[in-house]
Amino acid sequence: MRTKILLLAAAAALWSAPVALAQPAATELMPGVSYTREAERIRGRQVVVHVVTTPKPGGLYRLVPVLSQGTITGVETVSGMQERLSKQATLVGINGDLFNWSVGYPSGIFMRDGVLHGRPNSGRSSLGIGADGILRLARVGFSGTFAVDDGKRQALRQLNRPLDGAAAGLFTPAWGESTPRAKNVYDVVVSGFPASVPNVDLAGRIVEVRRGGGTPIPADGIVLQAVGSTGRALAASAEPGLSLSARLGVSPWWQSVQDAIGGGPALVRNGRIALPTTEEFTSDQLLPRHPRTAVGQLADGRIVLVAVDGRQSFSAGVTLRDLARKLVSLGVVTGMAFDAGGSTTIAFDGRVLNSPSDGAERAVSTALMLAYYGVYVPEPANDVVSPNGDGVAEGQRLAYRLVRAAQVTARLIGPGGKVAWRDEREREPGTVAYEPDPELLRQGSWRWVVTAVDEAGAKSRAERSFTVDNTLGFLELSKRKLTVKKRGARLGVSFRLAGKARVSVTVETRAGRVVRTLLDGARRPPGAVELVWNGRDARGRTVASGRYVIRVVSASRIGLVDLTGSLRVRRAGVPG
Repeated sequence: MRTKILLLAAAAALWSAPVALAQPAATELMPGVSYTREAERIRGRQVVVHVVTTPKPGGLYRLVPVLSQGTITGVETVSGMQERLSKQATLVGINGDLFNWSVGYPSGIFMRDGVLHGRPNSGRSSLGIGADGILRLARVGFSGTFAVDDGKRQALRQLNRPLDGAAAGLFTPAWGESTPRAKNVYDVVVSGFPASVPNVDLAGRIVEVRRGGGTPIPADGIVLQAVGSTGRALAASAEPGLSLSARLGVSPWWQSVQDAIGGGPALVRNGRIALPTTEEFTSDQLLPRHPRTAVGQLADGRIVLVAVDGRQSFSAGVTLRDLARKLVSLGVVTGMAFDAGGSTTIAFDGRVLNSPSDGAERAVSTALMLAYYGVYVPEPANDVVSPNGDGVAEGQRLAYRLVRAAQVTARLIGPGGKVAWRDEREREPGTVAYEPDPELLRQGSWRWVVTAVDEAGAKSRAERSFTVDNTLGFLELSKRKLTVKKRGARLGVSFRLAGKARVSVTVETRAGRVVRTLLDGARRPPGAVELVWNGRDARGRTVASGRYVIRVVSASRIGLVDLTGSLRVRRAGVPG
């Protein structure tokens, strides 16, 4: 197996020095969007921090809240949301608001394209995303009203949430198929009701009145549910054919905000830490080290999405103040936390980037995503292509993906900047793959460059690089199962060099820990190389039973090549 180690620019330096694996730098996920995984010490404990940095929202980039399954009820993983929406945009994002465990509705506001699907929680922060790409933070309240025909206006306390003591609430199609079931509730079905835009008078026609909940919600309307004396009075007055009006009052409100999501608490305001907080969270949510998630905006408008691993041996998690400090260190001027603990997730294009503390990704209610609508080029199938006949990475598979119809120009550019292949045509949304003829691929650095101009005239460009390098090949292990006795063992390791290179050969655990170095950056001439491992570690002790990896890395003037072979080791006299 070949793995990506360094960019070609670094290979020349390694050619004249012993081979050493460097900690990866920022990775480009898609045009303008970078990802880093940083291991650092925070108050004496190791912590792993994942940071995605994106352009300022606008043009081909949009910061959007996403509902699980497209409804207020139920849950879905962040990666699952991305896969479901992959035909609409290429997405990177984090988990969103805290949510109700039994039903799945978020604890705070959810608004998309100016339509209010979930009411704000005045005790916690709401995040508004402006049409200008600027984030707004505020404690937003909700005060709805309703009336039958010309009757007296009454309080409407809930929106797409079980009444839970409130006298009346409104359920839109975003809630799901039907209203919650409950004793002594009355449902008024209304058709022709417009989208639930906040701070606007809305009205429709009453179709029927039902009791006990479980009422189907019409696609073009709503259901008003009420309980107790309010419900009885509503049932008596809500005759079919009459109008029902409602107003979803939200204040204070932001101008030019079409999307909003709940969360909290606010962490950074005007570049300064906004803690301690008076927001309604428990001390257990606020104070201990946990896996945590946050969003922030830099002074130049760029967005950062942050996820911190926790509750694991390699990452202790952080307190909210630690998280706020991290945001400030990144240059954040406005920042807010989201749901923490096992919910903490950061994912790209359906792939989870962090290590969720539950051991697997948790399904959540909402997410915050950066959507990209330009051409996306995934990483090549092989970072290093080696068409030398050893059966490893003999060829290359390249691709690009469109979510909008566009005029596309795809080019494969070889060493010296020469265009080896070009394709220019109109393309419909979808994925286009290209496998170059191996005979076309000369040794050296290659670039796969795709530009697209969509129907609206928006231009995008994406690029990936790879190397063609035949320096190292034909790695073989004399055994795949090695029995280690007291006197040791004998494992033959052989490979071939097609040119001069510095070579490192190590024995590693599956987790990547080096237990023995067989060759440490020695310069080798072309030809066959044969080594022997005796089953012992660097201290001369026989290794424990388990799976191990033999890794061979060559550094030449072309670049780096990494080959691995795996084997199982069993110590004599030890079961397994």
